[in-house]
Amino acid sequence: MDERPSEGILSRLPLKYLEAGAGQGPAVVLLHGWGAFKEIWWGTLRALAPRFHAIALEWPGHGGSPGLEQIGTVEDLAGLVELACVELGLDRVALVGHSMGGRVAALCALDNPERIDRLVLIDAPLDPSHVAPIGHRLLDPRTVRRTVVAARALGKGLPFVRPAPHDHRGGVVRTFLRRARYHGMADPGALTRYGKSLCEGSLASRLGEIRQPTLVVTGAGDRLVPARHARFAAERIPNAELRVIPRALHNPMDERPAELDSVLLEFLNRD
Repeated sequence: MDERPSEGILSRLPLKYLEAGAGQGPAVVLLHGWGAFKEIWWGTLRALAPRFHAIALEWPGHGGSPGLEQIGTVEDLAGLVELACVELGLDRVALVGHSMGGRVAALCALDNPERIDRLVLIDAPLDPSHVAPIGHRLLDPRTVRRTVVAARALGKGLPFVRPAPHDHRGGVVRTFLRRARYHGMADPGALTRYGKSLCEGSLASRLGEIRQPTLVVTGAGDRLVPARHARFAAERIPNAELRVIPRALHNPMDERPAELDSVLLEFLNRD
């Protein structure tokens, strides 16, 4: 059965999440990237649901979740993952992180190894140097404000583009417009705080401490976090393997969703 994800909200913090496959099997927690939203995992949730209990968290200040002044660093977000797992009763999880979510996922694996069973890092900048110059420009506070304002204006002018669900029907243009509407719902202050944290911290020197089976995924054409940095991570994490998705850029869940889902399922289904 093709299950439609359902939305929930945590009680301790006003953070939303999507859930599919409850009671179906091992838990898989999905973490989106900077400026994104939980619905970016819509298709992946549906692909995982027959075999896994899949949950996509939404960061404060993204999509429909309000920004929280006390939450502003990658370390803060890792703490939220732990709180969410406790509240949702998830003892052991496979953690899948994209972009900034990958940095958070790696930190969770390092600091809470008893919680994380497997790790997937997708186009993840584990060091500030992994972010290309164009990425640093996108993280600049002035650029953040301009892009959010522009996205809000675009969203208001296109009422026929509903912000959810985020599936891939309607082609590239409609998918782009959905992304714009979600980005317009973001909190510029929260995005600025997270961007600053991404540009300051590094996990490069700690990658050798990661002990979980790890899948490192990169889009072959990623211009924001070039593929060579995924190779850097895969070479330094002891139990890691690298998968390069052809014809994908920085968001394979948008650009090559079937290929990404296949890679994830093959890794997560292993004994």
